[in-house]
Amino acid sequence: MPLYIKLALKYLFSIRSKALSFMTFISIIGITVGVSALLITLAVMSGFEYGLKSKITENNPHILILKLGSNIPINEYPALAEKIKSVKQVKALEPIIYNQAVAKKGNTITPVFVKGILPEKDKNVSGVINRLIAGDFSLLEKNGFSIIGSDLAFILNVWVGDKIIIFSPYGKKTPFGYVPKTKVFKIAGIVDFGVYELNSTFVAVNLTDAQKLFNLKDHITGIQIRLKDPFNADKAKEQLTKILPDNYIVKSWIDINRSLFQALQLEKLGMFLVLTLIVLVASFNIASLLITKAREKRKEIAILKTIGATNTFILKIFIWQGIIIGSIGILLGLIIGLSTIFFVDKYQLIKLNPDVYMISYLPLKISTIEIFAVVISAIIISFISSFIPAKMASKEIPVDVLRYE
Repeated sequence: MPLYIKLALKYLFSIRSKALSFMTFISIIGITVGVSALLITLAVMSGFEYGLKSKITENNPHILILKLGSNIPINEYPALAEKIKSVKQVKALEPIIYNQAVAKKGNTITPVFVKGILPEKDKNVSGVINRLIAGDFSLLEKNGFSIIGSDLAFILNVWVGDKIIIFSPYGKKTPFGYVPKTKVFKIAGIVDFGVYELNSTFVAVNLTDAQKLFNLKDHITGIQIRLKDPFNADKAKEQLTKILPDNYIVKSWIDINRSLFQALQLEKLGMFLVLTLIVLVASFNIASLLITKAREKRKEIAILKTIGATNTFILKIFIWQGIIIGSIGILLGLIIGLSTIFFVDKYQLIKLNPDVYMISYLPLKISTIEIFAVVISAIIISFISSFIPAKMASKEIPVDVLRYE
């Protein structure tokens, strides 16, 4: 171990002065609190983003293909499907119809989104069957059956076996005015996505029923795709854009929710910058401590210079004191912060209202890059706060200090 580090340790943990020992302790605690607060806050923000992404990818198609300015003729689907399947990331796909409508039961009327699906294909794409809490999904293969969200069932006061009326905005003109198209559906099942917005508006029907309800005849509104890895959606989108005709639009789940995730990223950056101020404030304690120690050790510094120590050597002694304080604080902060993150995430201690936040509990996640960023920023702040006192100590003139000794 270099001599200047040995001297730094000796000066730092000298118990000659109880006041200075207390200041050392406070400086370490300040860095510890700052680092642990940074880690936990970043984990909360990253965990919330992770939870939203997981919920979105579970309940929505990973990629949606639409035709520019019109619907897709069903006879074009087989050729499109062959091209889409050539992309290795694609796991499954299906033609869909997705449109707004109104559901009615008795005197209760509520807006809904009707999704026309092929039940056999949908099992591998959107996974509605995996969210079923009551009923029989296979009934959807027959005409006149529907599956609705759990909250929609509550709003309409219906259950499996009951009937609801769906009003389509695509009706026809009559001598008595515009008459919307209606169809009665028997409820085959109830699904729970864990998201109120979906549960309160979701209606799934057979693709043929949807075509009739929305006057689409032999057309579909789009093709939904499930990927092997939803987090590679941008790469898959790029490949699909190249192989599909120019009049087709490819939208990934990332594109659809981009504004939400950009807002979360900006908020995370803001929280990081604000909480870095805690570490910065703690660094003032380090600067104050080292200035005091430099004044206390003036005689030792003068003697070291007299026997040949250079300004650089003295500078290193005091810089290393600041780095040691920072390192101990960072290590303790990492232990406390990461332990808290692990414990809270494992036992799901932070519960949330899924009607508001889309997720039932707050997962805590932190990446290696984020940990690295916290550690590096804390080390840089510790170094800067040590440099000025160290520079002052290295400028001591031995003659002036030892003149009256």
